[in-house]
Amino acid sequence: MEKLEQQIESYRKKMVSAESMTDLLVAMASWNTFADSRGLDSDQRKAVDEAYLKAESILMQNVKKTPW
Repeated sequence: MEKLEQQIESYRKKMVSAESMTDLLVAMASWNTFADSRGLDSDQRKAVDEAYLKAESILMQNVKKTPW
């Protein structure tokens, strides 16, 4: 079980370290594939899903507004 926890933590770190929305979306797609293939429940998914939401919020706030 410890290996699974290490893998989950690795995905959480990928979310937090994403430098662009593209990086974040690729990490989330990879996470969803991993989580689905392992049959993870919502409690096991929670930390990574929350990290995704936090990273998404930060990236969205950092988007520079451009005049049209």
